[in-house]
Amino acid sequence: MTEYQILNIMHVGFIQNAMYFVGMVLMTWLAFRMCNNVRNNPNTNMVGKAFTSIFCMFVALFMTQTNAIGGSILSSSVNSLVDVGAASAERMSAYLSSPMIIGGPVQKIFVLFVLVFQLALVWTKE
Repeated sequence: MTEYQILNIMHVGFIQNAMYFVGMVLMTWLAFRMCNNVRNNPNTNMVGKAFTSIFCMFVALFMTQTNAIGGSILSSSVNSLVDVGAASAERMSAYLSSPMIIGGPVQKIFVLFVLVFQLALVWTKE
């Protein structure tokens, strides 16, 4: 496989991953809306709070998975570029050690922060 083919497959994978990410952004927005509605309604029962919390946890898990898939696309593409001795392999390998990489620790912390924020909206008093 040539460098061009590997990069093309990587970009096609990122397009699909980006579509899933947009879905996760919409689901995160919906989760915040649900949390806001639970918080602003003093008559919300425990079942409503529990279901909203479970929904938020699922969205966080799916977002983490989407980020991990993006990281896998980049990692496998870099490995393939190294295998064929491509000129871009060295430059792209530098990205793999960055904490800001897609699916990396900074993104995991951010998703966890969003989840804690949502759960705080549901379970704390106004």
